[in-house]
Amino acid sequence: MTINELKQLAIYAAKGQAPTNFSVENVDEALADGLREMAGSVNQFMKNRYDIYEIIIQAADEIVPNKVIDAVGMFAEVQQVPQGTKAMFKTKLGRMRAKKFLTQVGLSGVYETFRLDTGRFEVAAHAIGGGCTIDFERMLDGAENMAELVSLLTEAQTDAVYQEVQRALRAAVNQTGVPANNRANVTVGNDFDGEEMMKLISTVRAYGSGAIIFAPPEFVAAMGADAIVPVPQNGNYGGVYHPQDIDAIHNTGYINLFRGTPIVQIPQSFVDENNVETWIDPQLAYVLPTGGERVVKVVFEGQTQVYDWVNKDQSMEIMTYRKLGTAILAYHNWAIYKNEAIPQTYKEMYPNV
Repeated sequence: MTINELKQLAIYAAKGQAPTNFSVENVDEALADGLREMAGSVNQFMKNRYDIYEIIIQAADEIVPNKVIDAVGMFAEVQQVPQGTKAMFKTKLGRMRAKKFLTQVGLSGVYETFRLDTGRFEVAAHAIGGGCTIDFERMLDGAENMAELVSLLTEAQTDAVYQEVQRALRAAVNQTGVPANNRANVTVGNDFDGEEMMKLISTVRAYGSGAIIFAPPEFVAAMGADAIVPVPQNGNYGGVYHPQDIDAIHNTGYINLFRGTPIVQIPQSFVDENNVETWIDPQLAYVLPTGGERVVKVVFEGQTQVYDWVNKDQSMEIMTYRKLGTAILAYHNWAIYKNEAIPQTYKEMYPNV
């Protein structure tokens, strides 16, 4: 199998699709077989590794931006620019000029907020990275393969976009402030309040054709099924819920629509090896407008870069990075809901474990 054929198969495999003469399962098998031929031994891998890296690069550069657009395109404007090129975005100023701010990574390396005074602004990119360790013994035994590596590294880059967007949203809240009507808060001991969330959605919808809820899985789980008929004060039944909510919770554990407003989940993970500190704050959800001026700006600069490092045990770490920039156009057209009743760490969720 040629390198070009493997590149195309890697793209199909990452998309979960297949060309006309293949099934999806056959694509995965053919890609695994082709890469196994190129990396069937340590010597073969070292001889062919730059061709393998080209396969990874092309798959990541083809898949990641499209996955990001599919996931956040409803409320985010995404640009791809060549290496060294500035990404310029336009904004409508008008009478709201004095109230608009831009939150993005500043020169200090942390998210900072700047007042907007022109109709165009630049979003700078910085490097995001991910890595995967290859154990050659496991590769030779068939327990690991390069096809899984391609999939994992493209997924890691996509997850990094979610994290960067959430960081920019948090910084925008902390530094510019959000009006009181754009905030809702549930304190410890109380349940999620659907009416409060609906107030936020109504406020945000005034600045676009719709709204979307951007939240981590813990927050979405705490929302639960939405009551069509609430629990009566002196009745015996527990309220009436939409059957689609019940089915969604049964099938996936979460609702995916709240009173006509789509829910986009932020992938959750942990920042420590003990699985205690969560990657994304589980207490916060963001309500963002759709159809009008998009609040979130995302830029990809240049190609994915791949390099490797051989460890003392002869395992190899393959690292990727790509330049990514995010910014939040911050004023009064988006909202935030904080549910303090949700535990922030694994230990708080399961104190007896």
